[in-house]
Amino acid sequence: MKMKRIVLNIGIALAATIGIAQNGNVTNAAMAYKDYQSNLNGNMEQATKDIIEAKKYIDMAIDHPDTKNNPKALMYKGKIYFEMSGLVAVSEDQTAFGDFDPEKAAEEGLNALIKSKVIDEKKRYVDDVNQYANIYRAQFSNMGITAFGEGKWEIAMSGLLGAAKFGEIIGVKDSMFYFHGSIAAYNLSEWEAAAEASGTCVELGYNAAEAVLYQSRSLVQLGKIQEAEKALQSAVEKHPYNVDVLISQINFYIDANRLEEAEKSLSAAIALAPDNSALVYTLGSVYEQMGRWEEAEAAYRRTLELDPNNVNAKFSLGVLFFNKGADLNNEANALLFGDPNYDKLVEGSKEMFRKALPFLEGATATEPNDVIILESLKAVYGKLGMTDKYNETVARINVLNNQ
Repeated sequence: MKMKRIVLNIGIALAATIGIAQNGNVTNAAMAYKDYQSNLNGNMEQATKDIIEAKKYIDMAIDHPDTKNNPKALMYKGKIYFEMSGLVAVSEDQTAFGDFDPEKAAEEGLNALIKSKVIDEKKRYVDDVNQYANIYRAQFSNMGITAFGEGKWEIAMSGLLGAAKFGEIIGVKDSMFYFHGSIAAYNLSEWEAAAEASGTCVELGYNAAEAVLYQSRSLVQLGKIQEAEKALQSAVEKHPYNVDVLISQINFYIDANRLEEAEKSLSAAIALAPDNSALVYTLGSVYEQMGRWEEAEAAYRRTLELDPNNVNAKFSLGVLFFNKGADLNNEANALLFGDPNYDKLVEGSKEMFRKALPFLEGATATEPNDVIILESLKAVYGKLGMTDKYNETVARINVLNNQ
């Protein structure tokens, strides 16, 4: 019994000694970090040595169970890791840092700062962490905003998303930074970053319609089609009366050639905005692709009621009737010689061409230099035997093609 007690006492003494040693590592890391700050603007070589030494000490402290959840240790880990990641980016001598991964370290540093605040029950280091985060939040946001305005997407992404991350540390959801950072990431084809940042905006309800569009398109680029659709559906459920959110879903289904789903989303959007001519026209286009000609015609005509100068609706109606005429003409030509239905089909064909004519003429009156419209109009003139108009249109096309 006596021997066991002696052994136990030795164990307690040893544990206390180890704990003191680990706290010493935190102190040494703090001192090395302070030296780094002092040398940063005057002696970069020494500052590099200081931050490497600080990392050595803080790693020993974080790796030990007695100090791995120490808020002071975590605060210094956050500062040291983040500072070192930035130093690597500007250092001419990369070998000094060994296999240090600056991107991973920066993320670890930010997470350490967040964790320090979470577990700091006595709030001893909260102000220090917040002050550090606020400094970098201001620097990163200024850098990102300026770069975004200049179209320098890489700097804009780093600055704005960096500022948003530091905002998270102080408890601020910088939705504007996430939103514009996601656009910068999207323009760089940084799909993971774009999807994550725009997804955060959707959760926060900030520019949800545009944000979910960037989110879904980024997820599609990553091959995560189901996630993209789920994100869109979730956004529609959260914002059931937001037409723009529905439009993002519509575009997703159209891009995927899922016309039935597109029709349902379009119908829901039109129910909310019945006078939106763009939605009505798109519904007509979907109907046409589905072979539902009468419904397509009705939608195009409704579009022109809402927007009499809509050249797309005029052209689409003209092409719709032209195609019907062409189908009847082909059907007539497929008949055996002497079939009594021939004349009826030919006349039906010409009737469709005559219906197409005013819409195509109206479209070219609005867009006189559109060769595609003129080519369709030329074909109708040819089918109706309108030689002068046909020749006149050919001449116009030749002039445009030679410009």
